[in-house]
Amino acid sequence: MFKQSVIGILSLILVFSFTGTGFSEDLTPKLCKEKALAAAELIKAEGDAALQKIKDKNGEFRFADGAGYVWVHNLEGVMVMHPIKPSLDGKELLDLADTNGTLLFMAMNEIAEDKGSGWVPYVWPKPGEKDSSPKVSYVVLVNHGGKEYVAGAGIYDVTADDIKKKFPNDPIWEDN
Repeated sequence: MFKQSVIGILSLILVFSFTGTGFSEDLTPKLCKEKALAAAELIKAEGDAALQKIKDKNGEFRFADGAGYVWVHNLEGVMVMHPIKPSLDGKELLDLADTNGTLLFMAMNEIAEDKGSGWVPYVWPKPGEKDSSPKVSYVVLVNHGGKEYVAGAGIYDVTADDIKKKFPNDPIWEDN
């Protein structure tokens, strides 16, 4: 009986060691915010060297079974690093708008510059879909060595009203 218990415990340890915590984390606004803030801290400490760590498909900045990720752009609206769509890297995106006319990266840069961080609501098609769904992204401004970056992470099917309820003190960009 003791031997079976030890084998059972060792089996669990092996399972958990190969699966991280052994539990899948859900993609939530809170998790997006935490990951964007953590990425900003890493960039603040390491500058461009942090980008490879943020981009790592097996790293901490790809989360919730890959549904969540952190991207980095700059205040000129150029995508510095996008882990899901590397074809965007180096592209100027200030003119990119959702179907409601929201200029996504202008809004993200505006709240990051004005407040340091905050939420931007917009609509965007989910991967593989044509119709747009509500989405919010949390963005944070970070500086390293005179370079300014904006780190962000987003989640679908969440609205500005949802964010106001969950994070009443967080800035939310609103089209005026």
